[in-house]
Amino acid sequence: MKPQEIKDRENGLGALLSALLFFMAISCVTSVAGATYGLPAERSVPWRGKVGVKGDIPARTSIFRTLAPSGGDDAAAIQTAVKACPPGSVVKLKAGTFRISRPITMKAGMTLRGSGMGATILQGVSGMKGSYLIGFRDGGASFDLSNAPHINLAGGFFKGSSTIRTSSPHGWVAGDHVAIDQLNDGSADPPVSSSGTSGSCTWCGRGRGARSLGQTVKIVGIPSAKTAILEIPLYWNFDAKLTPQGTKVIGVVPDTGLEELTLDNTLSGNSAQADDGTVLMSAAVNSWLLGVEVVGSYKNMVRVYGGYRNTIRGCKFHEGIPARPTDGAQYDTNRAYGVNMSQWLSACLIENNEFYHLAMSVILDGPVSGNVIAYNYFHDNFNPVSWQQDAIAHHGGHPMMNLYEGNYAAGLSISADNIWGTSSHNTLFRNRVFNSTAFTSRTWAIDLYQKARYYNLVGNVLGDRHDTIYHLNNTDFSISNAHAIYKTGYADGGDSASVGNDHQVSATLLRHGNWDSVTNGVGWSGTDHRVLPGSLYLSRKPSWWGNLPWPAIGPDVSPMYPAAPPSGTGTPWGSYKPRLAPPVSSIR
Repeated sequence: MKPQEIKDRENGLGALLSALLFFMAISCVTSVAGATYGLPAERSVPWRGKVGVKGDIPARTSIFRTLAPSGGDDAAAIQTAVKACPPGSVVKLKAGTFRISRPITMKAGMTLRGSGMGATILQGVSGMKGSYLIGFRDGGASFDLSNAPHINLAGGFFKGSSTIRTSSPHGWVAGDHVAIDQLNDGSADPPVSSSGTSGSCTWCGRGRGARSLGQTVKIVGIPSAKTAILEIPLYWNFDAKLTPQGTKVIGVVPDTGLEELTLDNTLSGNSAQADDGTVLMSAAVNSWLLGVEVVGSYKNMVRVYGGYRNTIRGCKFHEGIPARPTDGAQYDTNRAYGVNMSQWLSACLIENNEFYHLAMSVILDGPVSGNVIAYNYFHDNFNPVSWQQDAIAHHGGHPMMNLYEGNYAAGLSISADNIWGTSSHNTLFRNRVFNSTAFTSRTWAIDLYQKARYYNLVGNVLGDRHDTIYHLNNTDFSISNAHAIYKTGYADGGDSASVGNDHQVSATLLRHGNWDSVTNGVGWSGTDHRVLPGSLYLSRKPSWWGNLPWPAIGPDVSPMYPAAPPSGTGTPWGSYKPRLAPPVSSIR
């Protein structure tokens, strides 16, 4: 046989072997994937490994400076230390109460760490000026993309794409963060709008809410002047007719952490904080809150907007202003929100926190996409009327492709309202949600208003013994004492008439493997696989979970959910290793 024939035969055998191995690999993947249920691709995104601080929160050990309370105003001393702190280092606060008369603005790349939640207290003094206590904000500048320079996208803007093309040179570089959005289309499927029963949401995206669906991305490569490679693929099939655009996020605050302390805003909270909050994370990226307690809030305990891959873990958020649930006015409209996830926010992780004595725990407004809210304990929220409140609320158009997993919502609802617009393609997986006998109105576990389309509910445990109605949909009912599992398609929380019911909310709702207390059984979707995965974003039990059974919630575990964790402890389901500081370094 001639040398060329031998070479050709070897190449042919190699190609055949490669094809066979590829087929075997695909068969193996298909077999493994077929072993458990998976969400339809068009309804989900790959959350696993693509949310929260990349590589997880770093355990920084280099202490730059250690401060003790002075007994007077400590704001200047803390701010000076923060400003001088080198990248990757820590400003450590000893135990005690630090009184501050002005906001502390974090510096990019450093950590401000206390000596433990409840041990180190940063307390805003009465009459304090400013719109936050602690701000992740570039130089204190205001962040707003509404009128920022933008560029049209020319291609690559489909779901799953990691490379986008622009119509003209974009000027971006690797490491930049860009908000991708498009014009709203209220007649699309699903409809996308920032208008609802309370009017138009002018803050739900660029163009005064005209662009309320989108994703914030990180650029990791620039092959040419008109192309860019993304760290996380696109979540959505953007439409050329709706003019998709990219807007560079200016003034990001990267790699910054706040850890192990209590922020007390009960004396200093005021109406100036209505738009920001006790903690403001403005254009924060790859940043975090760890073991932070927030007490007292005029409006937001934490406001996160314009951000990417942030983590909030092991924290405790409670008490409006004042810290008395009997003062109903303090829990009224626009008051006492836990974490407000605002526009241009993607790939963040809110995990293993406790929320209580608030009006709403977590609220989503605008282009908020691809985030995970998981293993949180929500309980004992308040309102001046006898309405059951929300653990998680989609409140302004158009949050999409977010995952809610393993949360325990005691006596609270998870809702998608139509007050300020639409939402779609959000997933509830292995949550425990049940109603409260303390309220006489709006007592349903899952409340999807008009134009809340393509929601996924999989493996949840819903309701309690006092619930009597399985599904309120296109029917008249009395809003008082209508204890139900699901309510879908109505105009608002107080709507109890079938007139105008949006049938597509129920028609596009995917329900699979959910147990409910009314039927006392598990409902399955057709012939879909009935073995549920343990998690949709974790590859294994997390290190902070402890010795509790895993997975913890679902119709396929016994018992179907754990007992409620102790109230007021924070880190409800497990613990994390505190950032124990080494000896103070010689740097001062």
